[in-house]
Amino acid sequence: MDNPRLYPIGDILHNTDINFSNLLSARFKEFDVTPEQWLLLHSLSANDGINQKELSARVGKNQTIVTRMLDILERKGCVERKPAPADRRAFLVCITDKGLELQKQLLAVEEKTVKAVLKDILPEKLDTFIQICNKINESTEGIIREFKNHKVSCPRFE
Repeated sequence: MDNPRLYPIGDILHNTDINFSNLLSARFKEFDVTPEQWLLLHSLSANDGINQKELSARVGKNQTIVTRMLDILERKGCVERKPAPADRRAFLVCITDKGLELQKQLLAVEEKTVKAVLKDILPEKLDTFIQICNKINESTEGIIREFKNHKVSCPRFE
């Protein structure tokens, strides 16, 4: 690679994700919810009554992990699974009133956390960062699609 400044991008993004997740974990602890469970509740609050496969795709987690998290949230009374009318083998995941109330409380905590983390960052710098991250995601998704379409074992980079 010609530009040595590009090497740590993956590490920086990974560490940022871990640090933010750890911070949210600490802030959500009093609610007995993990950031991953919050992600499901947040997604369901906007997309109630979707199937587990669609929920997994929306939150970017595999179906096995989502099933385990839904089991926990169901035991807590935050979600319920209902048979899908069109397919008796499938279930729709619905957020309960308790889950919706919890989601609202967690959203307020998440918003305060984001404000605290970003307080020293100029808005135009944040806009640039978001644009760069979106471009990285777009490029990565394009390479993954190409990877899958050509069924190659290793992507070719030029």
